[in-house]
Amino acid sequence: MNWGKKSRFTILLTMMAAGASVFAGCSDKPAATSSPAPTSEGDTGTSEPAKDILEITMMNLLVNPEPPKADNPTLKAIEEYTQTKLEVTWVPDAAYIDKMNATLASSSLPKVLMVGDTKAPSIISSIRSGMFWEIGPYLKDYPNISKMNQQVFNNIALDGKLYGIYRARPIARNGLVFRQDWLDKLGLQQPKTADDLYAVLQAFTKKDPDGNGKDDTFGMALDKNFVIGGHMKNFQSWFGAPNGWEVKDGKVTPDFMTEAYMDTLNFVRKLFNEKLINTDFPVAPAAQDFINQGKAGLTPWCLCSIDGPAFADLYKANPDAKLDMVNKLTGPKGDRTPADPGYLGVFMFPKSSVKTENELKRILQFFDKMADEKMNFLLDYGIEGKHYKTDNGKPVIIDKALYDREVNLYKQLKIADSSLNAFGSEVDKKRARFYEENERFAVPNPTYPLVSPTMAEKGNDLNKIVTDAATKYIFGELDEAAWNKAIEQWRKSGGDKVMEEYAAEYAKSQKP
Repeated sequence: MNWGKKSRFTILLTMMAAGASVFAGCSDKPAATSSPAPTSEGDTGTSEPAKDILEITMMNLLVNPEPPKADNPTLKAIEEYTQTKLEVTWVPDAAYIDKMNATLASSSLPKVLMVGDTKAPSIISSIRSGMFWEIGPYLKDYPNISKMNQQVFNNIALDGKLYGIYRARPIARNGLVFRQDWLDKLGLQQPKTADDLYAVLQAFTKKDPDGNGKDDTFGMALDKNFVIGGHMKNFQSWFGAPNGWEVKDGKVTPDFMTEAYMDTLNFVRKLFNEKLINTDFPVAPAAQDFINQGKAGLTPWCLCSIDGPAFADLYKANPDAKLDMVNKLTGPKGDRTPADPGYLGVFMFPKSSVKTENELKRILQFFDKMADEKMNFLLDYGIEGKHYKTDNGKPVIIDKALYDREVNLYKQLKIADSSLNAFGSEVDKKRARFYEENERFAVPNPTYPLVSPTMAEKGNDLNKIVTDAATKYIFGELDEAAWNKAIEQWRKSGGDKVMEEYAAEYAKSQKP
């Protein structure tokens, strides 16, 4: 089903970088841009005639220690540009889900509710009860929203219908981060295949890449999130496995039942046996620590963070260190990378508070204007002379504490993502190119738009069966026969039911 105009992600993206939080993504700094911006408090550069002020109540995520003051200059600029009066209830991250569920159960809902997981049971039941507006038919009328990524709209849809506007994030932003200075010292090229990677990891482990004459380095740093989180999915994709699940002949089966998944496990097991990775990875808190300490030369990582605080300690200890990145390894099925959902939070509109179609359209217009270039620049840098200055044609934050206090929080209102901005540093440009490349060959997870009640109820327990077995297999504590027994346990514990439910949902979604 199409909502609005299908287009490349790059058409949507404007010039900013997302702030860091559980819903806001992991970008570490604002991206440089050449776009115009507000130049004084309240001056947004708009010449449109004043309209009736639209009052919007909203519940959103608080990522700052304290909520903003009522006279916040960024808020004033937003309200003037969009002709609105915003009343935002800011809820701390730790309390957000409980507060959201309590709000859903109450008789007093805001006009806009930011929802982290549209497939949460409470949200599914609320949507199916008729609580929220279906907005799909309206999107074609909004120039910015209509250009948003079609696949991401599919990911947040329920029963083939759209009930919210997503906050965009890159479709695929992971890759490999490594010590380029070590590669240079050893005369090695950047890895392009799994075989290349293996050779690099061997050299980083055995050929004294730091030149200190000691046997004190190893190849690749992993941590406790490798199997549980998502970085192993990159390796699986490079080896040809599906992204989480695959659909074949009407059946929906998990990635860990494929031969390519086993190829991935066997590769990591080989690295473990040869001590080319840290053998304590299931309990290691943070892979970047090994990079920063000069112990490891490579780690799977989000490309968004290569030049951010994550690796700041490396440069403090070794100012001559040099990091670089690749976005993929070419495998048996060519260039592939797992697609993420492409969003972090969805704005939804309760019918009990948004009472008319006209009011809904005006709220949609607000979000469309929030995706204008001027608003994205404002939320990236704030107000010139107060939050940023222009240096050699580029905006530079003046006072980070003031910026964080008065500007950063309002990025929670953004629907646009500007991770493809290529107007900053060389790292920014390379990262933007990688994000564009990744989008072209990203492999979607076919279950993102689907609902499995059993997975919602038992997903954590089912996933633990697989991740525990995968870790033990890598350690050599399970052979292939024992691995297969673990998969049988997964199936009997609810996995077969999950596959049945996903297959039924998928079949339903394919009907005209």
